[in-house]
Amino acid sequence: MTRLERLAFLAGVLGLVGVAAAARAAAPQGVTDTEVVIGTHQDLSGPITFWGVPVRNGMQMATDEINAAGGVHGRKIKLIVEDSGYDPKKAVLATQKMLSRDSIFIMAGAMGTPTVLATMPLVIEKGLPHVFPLTAATQMYEPYDRLKYALFTPYNYAMRVATKWFVETRGKKAVCILHQDDEFGLNVKRGVEDQLRAMKAELVAATTYKRGATDFSSQIAKLRAEKCDLVALGTVIRETIGAMAEAKKLGWQVDMVGSAAAYAPEVAALGKEVVEGLYATGQTPIPYYDTAAPPVKKWMEAYKAKFGVEANIQSLAGYNVIMVTAQGLKNAGRDLTVDSLIEGLDSIRGYTDMFGSAPIAFSRDSHLATKTAFVAQIRNGRWVKVTEFLSY
Repeated sequence: MTRLERLAFLAGVLGLVGVAAAARAAAPQGVTDTEVVIGTHQDLSGPITFWGVPVRNGMQMATDEINAAGGVHGRKIKLIVEDSGYDPKKAVLATQKMLSRDSIFIMAGAMGTPTVLATMPLVIEKGLPHVFPLTAATQMYEPYDRLKYALFTPYNYAMRVATKWFVETRGKKAVCILHQDDEFGLNVKRGVEDQLRAMKAELVAATTYKRGATDFSSQIAKLRAEKCDLVALGTVIRETIGAMAEAKKLGWQVDMVGSAAAYAPEVAALGKEVVEGLYATGQTPIPYYDTAAPPVKKWMEAYKAKFGVEANIQSLAGYNVIMVTAQGLKNAGRDLTVDSLIEGLDSIRGYTDMFGSAPIAFSRDSHLATKTAFVAQIRNGRWVKVTEFLSY
């Protein structure tokens, strides 16, 4: 081989190396020919494990089902789950670890308003999709960002629906609120205030509590003194029960309505007679095995066989997070990039599940799945829908 031939050969080799390197550089992190990496952080050890653990289980169940069927376009889903403890600082560390060490491609179904508000910017700054967090705060889709998608009816929209329904159909005139003193609670409060303002009315009283509080005596006493006839609750599971227990202790019979964060079977199961009559907003009917449709019953049986516990609305929510994400991946096609995933998610129209959830849709201009909600009530220890899907 002459010197000229050797130089030509070397140039060709270097050219191939360069092409391969460029191809690797162009491929998004967390995506290979056989795998796509999805990350999530859940409360597995803190105050809202009633949400975090079953959501994690539901996400894992959906992942396993998809992988058993061959994945999406031949790619298996690798699900990375980290514990946030419902602590923003811990959630930030978990997210940094998933972004750098685990090289996730998507953050999906992250849990909790304060924890997501602390971590979502990290994902967005990395140029990666942040989809379907387990919070209905408006910040999950506003201000608009092509990388942000919200699956759940916002707290403020749902509370507007509930407030309007109570005022128009139940004649409520003195609406008050008890809420957690963070962005979750403020989202609930804004919805109530916005709807009252639209109806030429005002919030009579508002009082707050800190995350993890167990004593609500002063707050309930204040609301009772204000003669409230409806108390909106920006509470999660334990706090919902605690607030109603304090009202019952004082002999105060007042209607209370929680957000989707309180719409969980544990509220009815743990609160028992204390929470009988409680209202809340919902997006998906809570499944009960003896009344479930055959496909849902089969799903509940599979869930119990896999995890040894009954399925609930939280596990259903986690399951749906992965299933809708997978639909976006399917629509994106084999050539998976951030741009193609966004196009895939934006093309979802009229998506329905077997659980009776409101149909969802996305577009290039709207990354909020739905704006509708229903009102449910605990009757004889079970959540029962008392309205159809409503909008304000």
